[in-house]
Amino acid sequence: MGRPPHHVKRAVPDYSEGVQVKTDDADPRFNNALARGLAVLRAFALERPLLGNQEIAQITGLAKPTVSRLTHTLTQLGYLRHREAYGKYELAAGVVGLAYPYLARQAVPPVARPLMVALAKATQTNVGLGVQEDLSVFYLEYALGEPHPNRLQRAGFRVPLVRTAMGRACVAGLAPAAREALYAHLQRYYGREWPALRDALDEAVRQAQREGYCIAAGTFNADTHSVAVPFPLDDGTVLAFNSQGHASRLPPPVLARNGRKLLALAAEVRRLLPAAPPSPSLGPA
Repeated sequence: MGRPPHHVKRAVPDYSEGVQVKTDDADPRFNNALARGLAVLRAFALERPLLGNQEIAQITGLAKPTVSRLTHTLTQLGYLRHREAYGKYELAAGVVGLAYPYLARQAVPPVARPLMVALAKATQTNVGLGVQEDLSVFYLEYALGEPHPNRLQRAGFRVPLVRTAMGRACVAGLAPAAREALYAHLQRYYGREWPALRDALDEAVRQAQREGYCIAAGTFNADTHSVAVPFPLDDGTVLAFNSQGHASRLPPPVLARNGRKLLALAAEVRRLLPAAPPSPSLGPA
């Protein structure tokens, strides 16, 4: 599903940008029923935690009777909770169980976290670690360092790939063939917006190749400036570290300085990773 065209600049960040809701496919290997159930779960977002069947139908494009059956099933399975006082649904604890095996086996976050906390304190910025997933970046770890933080970053927090320093650093960390394949996907999604966005991405890639980091100043949130460095893994996964904070406190020289500090952090994480445990500890045998 492509992105609807928009002709005016967003007044607030659009956290749903990059989320694609796919409910059917002609490929006989594609299970439409499963896709529709997952589409219902993906309809919930930070800015819309409570949804009724009619709202879910509008977001997903599914018929309301289909949505009613899916929300009933997902509630029975523990992935949704029905809030009778509102006549709507919200995500339930069952969704955490889906994410936990993935999060628990990530080697980089536990190695990086102490370094991220120290850097956040030293720079008085918020330092994050994210992973590219389709047209988005998901936070795996975060450390708050702003004097008066009012940020939403948590493990699982999602931002669009094309408008954030972290996302652009992930693009820079891709192999050239993988980057071109992603660009084709982005072009289909963004349509008429794509030429300008490609120029911005290409510039970010050049900056990352030249300096090791890329900067995004007010491109997603007008009040936020950020800098990020790519951190690709041997298996093709692309991570990135970022440092961000209020625009008034992060002029270009400070962003550049923080970019160099992120490079040092990434190098230290790379050095420490070989000694990291291969899997999470489950306690003594």
